[in-house]
Amino acid sequence: MADKKIVEALADQWIADHKQEMVEELKKWVSHPSVSRADLAAPGAPFGPDCRKMLDFALERCASYGFKTEDFEGYCGAATYGESKDEIGMVCHLDVVPEGNFWIHQPYAPIEKEGFLIGRGVGDNKGPGVMCLFLMRFFKENNIPLRNTLRLMLGCAEETGMADFAHYVEHKMGPIPAVSLIADAGFPACYAQKGGYNAAFSIPAGKNIVNFVGGSVRNAIPDTAVLTVSGITLADAQKALEGVERISLEADGQNVKITGHGKAGHAANPAEDVQNSAIVIAAAAAALLEEKTGLDLSGCKTIAHAFVDAFGTNLGIAYADEQSGKLTINAGVIQMEGGKLHLDIDIRFPVTMKSETITTGMESYLNANGADLIEANISNPYYIDPQDPKVTALLSAYRSVTGDMSEPYAMGGGTYSRVVPGGITFGPGMRKMGHKPEFLPEGHGGAHGPDEALCIQDWLTAFKIYILSVAQLDEVTGED
Repeated sequence: MADKKIVEALADQWIADHKQEMVEELKKWVSHPSVSRADLAAPGAPFGPDCRKMLDFALERCASYGFKTEDFEGYCGAATYGESKDEIGMVCHLDVVPEGNFWIHQPYAPIEKEGFLIGRGVGDNKGPGVMCLFLMRFFKENNIPLRNTLRLMLGCAEETGMADFAHYVEHKMGPIPAVSLIADAGFPACYAQKGGYNAAFSIPAGKNIVNFVGGSVRNAIPDTAVLTVSGITLADAQKALEGVERISLEADGQNVKITGHGKAGHAANPAEDVQNSAIVIAAAAAALLEEKTGLDLSGCKTIAHAFVDAFGTNLGIAYADEQSGKLTINAGVIQMEGGKLHLDIDIRFPVTMKSETITTGMESYLNANGADLIEANISNPYYIDPQDPKVTALLSAYRSVTGDMSEPYAMGGGTYSRVVPGGITFGPGMRKMGHKPEFLPEGHGGAHGPDEALCIQDWLTAFKIYILSVAQLDEVTGED
C-alpha cells in the first residue's frame, strides 16, 4: 500500500525534474493526426489508419518505459504496472476532433508559447494520456508499493460515440478495473453526465437551394457553413440581407453563396444568449431572404425555426433538471443530396429525462414540416452518488493540493464513464482555477476549437492531484 506522506514528499521534486520531458513527450503524441474514421475501417484498424498509427505509437512509447502493453484489435490499448489481480484504471482517448478552420498555429506541429502548449489534442485528450503514463513512471521509478495494478487504457473513438470501449466491455476483451479515473473533463469529480442523443434529419430543401454544406462532426459547433441559392442576383441578395450580421455574400456564377460565420466550440456548452452554429446562421439568413423575395428556401426556414436557440425550445423538447441542467442541441453537420438537406445533430439531455420524449417531440415537429427523423443513436446518462467513498477520496486529494472546496458537478459533456463500468470522471482540467491563453483571440484555445491550448502549469498541478488520488484510491480499493 502506498504511504501517502512519502508519495506527497516525492511528488513535487519528481514532477519538477520531469516537466520538460513530459512536454516533449506530449509534442510527439500531438504531432500524430488521429481523427477517428470508422468509414475507413480495416482489420485491426476499426477507426481508420490514423488512429491505428496513433495507437501503435502510444503503445510503443509505453513499452519504452518498461510497461507491459496490450492491443485489443485496434479498438483500444492498455499499459500496465504491477502484478495484482486488483486494478485501478486511468482511461484516456487518442482520437481527436478534426482540426477545423482559422488556426493561427499549425494543429499538428505543437509549439510552446507563454506557458502554454498549442496543438490539436493537447488537452483533449493526449495531454491527460501522457500525464497518466508519467504517473505510472512516478510509482515505478520511486519503487512505491501499491496493492493494485495500475492500468492505463487508451481508446480510439471517444469523439465519435465511444464504440471503442463499448466494444471492449461488450466482448470482454480484457480486464475492467474496479474503479477507473476517466481523465477527460475538469476537477473536481463529475457525478452526473447528460444522456447523448445523436440524430439526423432529412429535410426537403426547396427548389432554390443549390447546395448547403457545413460542419465536420456532430459534437462541435461549426464555425463556417456555405449555402448556395439560385434565382437571385448578388445585388438583390445584398439588398434583401442588408444589416444581417455574421454572414457574407458572394456571386457563384448565376447563383449566390451565403456563408454563415459561427463560433466554434464544444456542442455540450452552447452560449445562452446567441446561436453560434454557422449552419443555423446561414439558414436564418436564407429564411429572411425567402420572406423578402419569395424564393423557395423552405428547408432553411425549417432549420432556422427549429434551432432558434440551442435548447430545443421550438422543437418542443426543452427540459431541465436540478441534477444536470438544461437539454442542449447542436446543428453540427449539413450536406445536400437528392433535393434534401441531411442535418446531423447532437443532443445532451438531463439525467431525469426520457429519450422517448425527445423522439416524440422531434418527430412531431419534423412531420409537420414534411421532414423525417432518419437516425437516432442514444447513450444513457451517467450518475454516481456524490457521497460514494471513492468520490470523497478523490475530492480529498484535489482539495489538499488546491485548497478549492468546490463540490462535485454535473455536465453536458459525455465521457467514458458512460461505457466503462466503475468509471469516475475526474479532471484533469482546472475548471475553477485554470489559466487562459490571453494571447489568443476570442474563440481560440478551447478543446474543440482552433489553437487548442494546454496550460503547462495547470497540467502539472493536475498531475500531482492524480498522483495523490491514486494513492488515496489504493487504500480503499482492492484486497489486502
